[in-house]
Amino acid sequence: MKRIIILSVLSFATCVTLFGQLQYKSKYPDIPIVDVHFHPSNWRAVSVPSLYIIPPVSGPDSLPVNSFVNVMKVREVIKQKYESNLGYFICLNNVTDDERTAIKTATNNRVLFSIHAGITHLATSGGLNFTAEEVIEKVRNEGFVGLKFWFGAPYRQLTEPKQAGITRIDDPRFAPLFSKLEKANVLITSLHNADPNGPFDNRQNWMKDPVYYWEQIRFFENVVAKYPNLTFIVAHGAWLVCQDAQFDYLRYMLSTYPNLYIDISATFQYMPLSNRDNIRDFYIEYQDRILYGTDTGRIADDAIDKQANMYVNTFMILETGQDYTNNNGTMKGLDLPREVLEKIYYKNAVKLYPGLKEAMEL
Repeated sequence: MKRIIILSVLSFATCVTLFGQLQYKSKYPDIPIVDVHFHPSNWRAVSVPSLYIIPPVSGPDSLPVNSFVNVMKVREVIKQKYESNLGYFICLNNVTDDERTAIKTATNNRVLFSIHAGITHLATSGGLNFTAEEVIEKVRNEGFVGLKFWFGAPYRQLTEPKQAGITRIDDPRFAPLFSKLEKANVLITSLHNADPNGPFDNRQNWMKDPVYYWEQIRFFENVVAKYPNLTFIVAHGAWLVCQDAQFDYLRYMLSTYPNLYIDISATFQYMPLSNRDNIRDFYIEYQDRILYGTDTGRIADDAIDKQANMYVNTFMILETGQDYTNNNGTMKGLDLPREVLEKIYYKNAVKLYPGLKEAMEL
């Protein structure tokens, strides 16, 4: 039996092969693939100064457009070597208006943009330093697809939210934002809540304390329940994908809240922590609520093949029954049916992201 050996890389990036050319040709070259969790540029400001995140990286490859050019090279490598049809991307970076225009040109309009904001955008007083009206304006009149809201573990947060005493995503200071976005029908794109918490003997380093972890999950459920007409796409499977009991709770969440969807970015390396058949059953049962994503970061000029292999590893896990191994164990691929792959790869995204259907010319 063929075995794929993969290695989890730093941060929440997915999986990178240890060895060179993969022995793989896609069975589905006609299925377009949309990566809905994608931020290959450096963090930048948009035209609203208060949405500035962190200073951009300096150096010869600091311009965001360079990384997007490399994404197109990755796409071409995948198409030529593996025949997979990686076609479109939802960018979760903030970029300037000029950069957005340049990126659209460089990628032949294969990238749509979300606004990125969240816990890092709090004034010391605890108030948000951007308004819902600013977000709504950008979505309605400037072509953005929605708002990404980030609420990770406290140790990953900046000084301001700590000083403000923000410890939970259902903090009432966020209520005006969520309420106004619900009324305006603005999509929440790849919301980040909590962090990975694995089984007893492999908790993971991101959020080891199970009590704190489940508190954060419940706080997020409070938000979803309070705003039933606000559509949430939650990043990383809502971080309910690192043990079998979490998949069952995710079943409960998706069954209870029809406004909730998940992307599967950066979840592949955690799959061996759960039962493979349980995961496959979940993907088939909730095929209408799952979107493909990777959490791809900035791509250097010398990392084209490495990044292409990362993408292809995820395709192999979803499409084939081959064994793969990483530092969390070994698991057989999910070998999902074509109709399930179509929904995860692009059909669910087309339903949710404004402008994507037109960009794909469907």
